Amino acid sequence: MARSFKLCLIMEDRRGGLFFKGIIERLKVEGKLPPNLIVSGVRKSEKCSPKLGRIVTACLTPLRPHQPPPLDRVIVIVDAEGGPVEGARIKTLEHIPSRFRDKVRIVVLEYCAEEWVCAGLGISFGNDPVRALKDHLRKERGAKADYHKFMLAGFVSKLNLVRLLSCRSFREFLKALQP
Repeated sequence: MARSFKLCLIMEDRRGGLFFKGIIERLKVEGKLPPNLIVSGVRKSEKCSPKLGRIVTACLTPLRPHQPPPLDRVIVIVDAEGGPVEGARIKTLEHIPSRFRDKVRIVVLEYCAEEWVCAGLGISFGNDPVRALKDHLRKERGAKADYHKFMLAGFVSKLNLVRLLSCRSFREFLKALQP
C-alpha cells in the first residue's frame, strides 16, 4: 500500500474548509486524486498575518529531531478579492518561513470560493461571484431565497468539474494536491 500523503489547508474563512475538503473527497471518489491523500486539518489565517507563518511552522516541523514532519504539504488558499492575483500571492509568501516554502503551495482565487461555484454551475459572475450566486438562487428558488456562506459546502456535489477546469485557480489547486 502506498504511503499516505498528508496535507493541511489554510484559508481566510473557516466555512470554506468544508467546501474545499468536499471537493478533495469528490475528486478522490471520482479517481482524479489518489486515495492515500489525507487532509489532516483546516486552519484559518489571514493572508497578511504573522499567524500564517506560525501555522505553517507548526504543520511542517517534526515533533522530535530526525523524525519526518507531521505533514507533507500545506496549501494556503487566499482570495484576491478582485485585486492582482500575483500581488496577493507575494503578500502571502512574505509570511511563509523560507525553510518551508518548498512544501507550501499558495492558491489564489481571483475573487473568492464562490467563483468556483459559479463556474461549476455555469453562472456568469463578472466581478462579483457572491452577487451572481445570490441572484441565481433567487431566480431558481424564489424571491426570498438567498445565499449565505454556510451553504458553500452544499454545492460540491452539484458542480460540473469539467467546467471548473476553466478556472485558473482550480487548475492550480489540482496541481497543489498532487503528491
